[in-house]
Amino acid sequence: MKKLSKLAVERPVTFIMITLIVIGFGLFGLSRLSLNLYPDVSFPTITVYTTYEGVAPEDIETLITRPIEEQVGSVSGLRRVRSLSSQGASVIKLYFNWGTDIFVAETDVRKQLDFARRAVPQDADQPIVFSYDPNQEPVIVLALSSPVRNPSELRTIATQQLEQRLERISGIAAAETAGGLERQINIWIRSDRLLAFNLDIATVANRLRQENIQVPAGELIEGRIVYSLRTIGEFRNLDEIRTTVVGINNDIPILLEDVAEIEDGVAQPIGNVHVRGEEGLIINLYRQSDVNIVTTAANVITEINRIQSILPSDVQLEVLTNRADFIKLSLNNLYVTAIQAIVLVIIILLLFLRSFRTALIIAISIPISIIATFSVMDFSDVTLNVISLSGLTLAVGLVVDNAVVVLENIFRFREDGYNGKKAAVYGAQEVATPVIISTLTTLVVLLPVLFVPGIAGFLFQDLALTVSFALIMSTLAALSIIPLLSAQFFSREDKRKLQRAEKGIAEHDGPSRNVIVRKLESFFTSMENGYTRLLTRILNRSKLVILGAVVLFSATIPLYYTLGGEFFPPVDENAFILNVQREPGVNLFELQNTIYQVEQIIEREVPEARLIVSDYGDKRGVEGADTPGGYQGTVRVELVPRDQRDRGQFEITAATLLALQDVPGADIREVRENPLNPDGNDGLVINVYGFDMTLKKELTDGIQESLIRTEGIVGATSSSDAGRPELQVVMDRERISRLNMTTSQVANAVSDAVRGAIATTFVEQGVEYTVLVQLSSEDRTNSQSLENIQIRTPAGSWMPLSNLARIERYQGPSNILRINQERVTEIAVDIGNLDLQTATERAEMVLRGVEWPDGYRYDIGGTAEEQAESFGFLLIAFFIAAVLAYMVMASQFESLTEPFIIIATIPLALTGVLFTLFITSTPVSVTAMIGLILLAGIVVNNGIVMIDYIKVLQARGVERAEAVIRGASRRLRPILMTAATTILSMVPLALELGAGSETWSPMARTVIGGLTMSTALMLLVVPCLYYLVNGLIERLGFDAVHKVDPLEFDEPEATS
Repeated sequence: MKKLSKLAVERPVTFIMITLIVIGFGLFGLSRLSLNLYPDVSFPTITVYTTYEGVAPEDIETLITRPIEEQVGSVSGLRRVRSLSSQGASVIKLYFNWGTDIFVAETDVRKQLDFARRAVPQDADQPIVFSYDPNQEPVIVLALSSPVRNPSELRTIATQQLEQRLERISGIAAAETAGGLERQINIWIRSDRLLAFNLDIATVANRLRQENIQVPAGELIEGRIVYSLRTIGEFRNLDEIRTTVVGINNDIPILLEDVAEIEDGVAQPIGNVHVRGEEGLIINLYRQSDVNIVTTAANVITEINRIQSILPSDVQLEVLTNRADFIKLSLNNLYVTAIQAIVLVIIILLLFLRSFRTALIIAISIPISIIATFSVMDFSDVTLNVISLSGLTLAVGLVVDNAVVVLENIFRFREDGYNGKKAAVYGAQEVATPVIISTLTTLVVLLPVLFVPGIAGFLFQDLALTVSFALIMSTLAALSIIPLLSAQFFSREDKRKLQRAEKGIAEHDGPSRNVIVRKLESFFTSMENGYTRLLTRILNRSKLVILGAVVLFSATIPLYYTLGGEFFPPVDENAFILNVQREPGVNLFELQNTIYQVEQIIEREVPEARLIVSDYGDKRGVEGADTPGGYQGTVRVELVPRDQRDRGQFEITAATLLALQDVPGADIREVRENPLNPDGNDGLVINVYGFDMTLKKELTDGIQESLIRTEGIVGATSSSDAGRPELQVVMDRERISRLNMTTSQVANAVSDAVRGAIATTFVEQGVEYTVLVQLSSEDRTNSQSLENIQIRTPAGSWMPLSNLARIERYQGPSNILRINQERVTEIAVDIGNLDLQTATERAEMVLRGVEWPDGYRYDIGGTAEEQAESFGFLLIAFFIAAVLAYMVMASQFESLTEPFIIIATIPLALTGVLFTLFITSTPVSVTAMIGLILLAGIVVNNGIVMIDYIKVLQARGVERAEAVIRGASRRLRPILMTAATTILSMVPLALELGAGSETWSPMARTVIGGLTMSTALMLLVVPCLYYLVNGLIERLGFDAVHKVDPLEFDEPEATS
């Protein structure tokens, strides 16, 4: 590497060409980088979603969930199985070990489902299997509404006019409509007419199915022509359905219209959508993989403007959410932050170096290092996202460090009288080794992050890689571009001075500039002289200095226990979501009235609301996988941008929840969207295990009461709090068997009457509609009418259901949660404004005070579980980083003791970290932990530069105390410069000046606090500690100096 600097100075054109090539590759790589909100993280989570309409949770568990769980439980790499059985739906989430190939796992799951299908009822829907990817969330959600059209008309417009057009937009993979009412052909059977003609519902449904058929009948050869033969028997209109013969009575055909009313209607609504308080629907747009999300969103907005112009005037299509907006805001904020950081860095360089040209040399190296990084990012499949771009922003301060050390040393040689080329070569060569070692220490501390399991490790791989790439590029630039440019600038300056001297012209730069330069020079000279005097005084009192540092560190440790902790800091995303929950079993009309009340209060209390959209009730398809049950809904409030409102999102949310406290019968809570948590359980969740449901409910009730009394905890709800009302049909097996029937026949007859039977489909203009045969609503109004349902016996007679079974009222569970095939009761804890770590610790105290019977236990779930795991792994990564940094330094110094001197700067940095987080009220988070790991590599660099030069002086024969004083004083300026540039480059992030900056402020504050304190203290502690340790080694008779002068001469002599 030393030869690299010399080669760059001797062959400037060659290196300029190489630099241009690197820049070209970097810009090409930048053009190829895809744009996402988050990195391409493959979450090892697969969901199996199965619906079986009208079936109670306990039956769903028995018929659907358990058979599938047992079958898929044998898939390799499976870590945990979590299932939720609710009314008409089974949701099974399979969690695999991190690093599992999710595509292979999904294939294995599908194979096992083929076997499980044999044990699942045939009339249950086909299981839907899908994996989780936060980048595959809807890129844009549209709201469709009209003040005059009904939900059925809106759905027709969406599905038949809009979906296909939206899917043709470049970058859009699919458009899915949620809400509205689906068209359905309803066959309302009249029980009295059915009985009169001696028919049952199953017979009618089968006859419709058999009459609506189109079968290929082969080919017919007639002469030279081959004809395809088809039998045409499909229903062409509703009249053909009405006149379908469903039976014969006394040789007279019985038509469908004789026993039923045929309605061209809609499916029974199970949920609904409101847009600004009116019934509407939403359209989710999903993007194709590996496309630019911002470009795709722009294409959608352009097409929406065209679509709106051709829609009926009363139909409004508007954007509800646009993920690209937040991505653009976040990325633009990071762009601005990076520019601000560069400007601050240049200002610092101007102050320290007192030369615009000299500062310009480093300013040129910054974009070269960053642009070159893009090419490596592209090669390594690292996307441009908020994580990688934050790494680049962080790297702005770090890439300058090496350049500052090299340039400052060149500047020193220049001040000692060397010509431009020699100063560039000697200055770079003298610090080449510490620069490389400093880079290596930062790289090795980032290495453990790449191997941290869980979401934290996989998420921050992009940051670690981006910073590593930028540092490598900056080191190469510092040892080549910096000497090259310095040699060129200084040589021209030498030539100009020589020409002026030959002409007898004195150097004169202007009075104002001279005053500024002289004052700055006087300040830095005074600072260095003062530092030298201070070191001279304290060196013989080194033990007191070290003791003071130890006392300071010990005094700040208690601050950690006051900070609290959270997984990721909450971010103001210009929107908030409320979950509105009623009691299980509430009908859709009652739930709708509650939603209306909530919407009206929000409209009154939140003038900052741009759009209010409610989605409530049950959902069909995969949308219902996360919130099954049908007795709850979500209200999403889109706010105007932050710069257009005085209140922050969290303040607005808190005020809204307070205003909603009096809504009768409703439990209303904030839902914090966390796309990085595929479980859907955000916050603190307690899982209680045990066999006996009654005893377990007693335990959970007691835990809830204790939690609610705990300071800071707002509330706690249990999955066993409210049951779902059921009417159970209890079969009389003996009586049924006497009639030569089975319980299955009776159950199917009841199901056909109440739930209905899908007889066939009706196709119109290429669109299929369900044909449902069901007992008319007048014949199934209450439990008494249920008892009067007539069951046809094998002998042809009719028997009321009351003669074959009894109807019992029962309070069944609203849902059944299972973890690893064991029933679990879940307690969701509302922690309010309390940080997650403190809430978890207080909840643990409550749980430890519970007397747990044998066979009963608990564990912590939700985000709290992920936070505890991530913090543990990141703490281990921090210690590994420190060990690796020690190993690198031991290799450099060829010493096992001297690296401990530099490692001592890490506790000094911790002192600053704890103090800074305390005074800024910043809880410990994953991003703060990442900052701490990074800090371990940054703070040791100053110590490396200082001790390396002290050892150089000792190698040149300078006495130990003098070498310590001179070496520390000589490296004071580059140490302060590198610390100042890194600290100031972090300030824009720390101040949370833009969208999404809340995520990164803990990391920035960690680096600022740690680096500030460690720099201030290491200037005293490291020289004193080195003086003591080196003296002890010498007294023990060991050779303490293992350093060769990096230059080819013993002591530099000024040559012009």
